[in-house]
Amino acid sequence: MKEEAIIKNVSRHIKLDEMEKNYFVNLLHHRILKKGEILLKYGEVCRYNYFVINGCLRVYSVDEYGTEHIIAFAPADWWTSELYSYLTESPSENIIDTLTAAELFEIKKQDMEELFVRIPKFERFFRILFQNAMVNHLNRLKQVLSIPAEERYIQFIKQYPFIFNQIPLKYIASFLGVSPEFLSKIRNKIAHS
Repeated sequence: MKEEAIIKNVSRHIKLDEMEKNYFVNLLHHRILKKGEILLKYGEVCRYNYFVINGCLRVYSVDEYGTEHIIAFAPADWWTSELYSYLTESPSENIIDTLTAAELFEIKKQDMEELFVRIPKFERFFRILFQNAMVNHLNRLKQVLSIPAEERYIQFIKQYPFIFNQIPLKYIASFLGVSPEFLSKIRNKIAHS
């Protein structure tokens, strides 16, 4: 049952009784997406949090030259959103799409607000998620600013071992802030050391 994955994820931080589980699950919208489907377009307000059952999503921006800059990946058992747009209700400067075929649950912001009122322990759960997201973003910023590309690549493999072979190298290169050619050189150097 697909709901088991999200309940297991939530249960890492809070315990729910059957009534609470059922209420939460009834707020979720299940989606099956093909590779390349867009969940959030540039300029739209993000009104959902997404839980990935399987597959892989990405959050990215496109600069004035048409170059994509991947901000985050969301593989199976991860939550994602465009937090700035979601929290401020302002137009998104990022895009969310599927890198692979994906299955997910989405929950509307207004339903989450109702969830917080009805089952306050969910505020704790999502606070923990948002705190973890903030820590991840700060660590990512630190990596990009101060850690050599080779070490960033090694850390990427450690952080995302389960998607490393699922997505093309050009996306990993974009996430690391290097060209695909430079990433190939790094991979060859590591393979021969």
